[in-house]
Amino acid sequence: MPTANLSSSRSRRPASRARVTSDVPAALAELLARHAEGWIVSCYQKLEPGDRAGDKYRIKLKNRLRRAAERLAILGFSHADREAVTDALARIEDFFAHPGNLEGARGMATFVGPGLFLVVRLPYVLRSRVLVDRTPVVSELVALTEAGTRLLAAVADRRSARLFAVGLDGVEELEGVVTPGTTRESRFHSERGGAPGVGEYRFHNRIREEKHRHLAGAAEAVSRVFRQRAFDGLVVGGIGVDASALLPHLDSGVRDKVIGVLRLAPRNVTAAEIRERALALLAEASDTAAAEAVGEVAGLKSSGWATDGVEPTLRALARGQVRTLVVDNDVVLPGYRLQASGRLTTVPGGARTEGEAIPVADVLDDAIEEALRQRARVLVVSGQLARSIDRVAALLRFRTGK
Repeated sequence: MPTANLSSSRSRRPASRARVTSDVPAALAELLARHAEGWIVSCYQKLEPGDRAGDKYRIKLKNRLRRAAERLAILGFSHADREAVTDALARIEDFFAHPGNLEGARGMATFVGPGLFLVVRLPYVLRSRVLVDRTPVVSELVALTEAGTRLLAAVADRRSARLFAVGLDGVEELEGVVTPGTTRESRFHSERGGAPGVGEYRFHNRIREEKHRHLAGAAEAVSRVFRQRAFDGLVVGGIGVDASALLPHLDSGVRDKVIGVLRLAPRNVTAAEIRERALALLAEASDTAAAEAVGEVAGLKSSGWATDGVEPTLRALARGQVRTLVVDNDVVLPGYRLQASGRLTTVPGGARTEGEAIPVADVLDDAIEEALRQRARVLVVSGQLARSIDRVAALLRFRTGK
């Protein structure tokens, strides 16, 4: 098959502008309401610091776009549709070629179709991928919306506490807490004629008491706001070693929702910085969960409560067994979907009763979509963690059969 030429499509393409939004629920509603118009390209792109280094993301994106273009005939699209899709793939490449389009996002979902060029800024993307289908691929947006990403950030020092409501579409500073001090702030000096140290203990004890009363009041405000507005997680912050000083004062129900601690200057931090760093913690929490899941797979696969490897995991996914899917970020694995059963496989002739084997560009991308549709958790690993699994693994809802 001849190699698709995205650059020639770019030269004959009319100028178009993307609509960019951070409002994930609104974008999801728009895409779900869209009627099928023959084809649509869905592109999910990770833009974390490691992906941006040396424009690494652009090289990998170009390869994914090329592979998607080369497989259009296999997917059964007409010549006219293939030309239009190739044009859409070139527009996506152009969009990501301009760094100014990517500011303020650790991931993006891009949807291009007839009359549509929609870009959704995301706090993170599970796995970079390009999918061409008859309808938009939105399971990741659904999962992100349902999982809840409304965070409360509470940053405090000895005298004040600032509260921020952080969401996918922006940040709002809420009413904070300011506690007037009664103890002299300057360095302690003993009274004239007094013995060395007289009164110093009481001075520092009053400072500690005032600090604890202030933090207790701030914790009460956090608990009140947290419950009133139904936040999904909490980020706390402060100066240096006192960054986590608020934690012991929180009630247990709120403390269990803490996803991380930030070291910063509460009085000087901006709302934009709070949002960026809070959403970064959200992405880091996913990395931590991935490491824990890989450890669980190693401990459970011998007992039948986990699978490790492509075919056992795809079979478990087809049976609805998968609770958590763990995918190697750097593997591309062409395969098939069996038409009658819908099962994904890399072995096309394995089950005649399951129907014709329809080629798919990457069974791992399709496995992610299937897992998200089944409300399973999806975690993506790379580096040393990825080498601990055989390309894809899963934790199961019920024990696997032989």
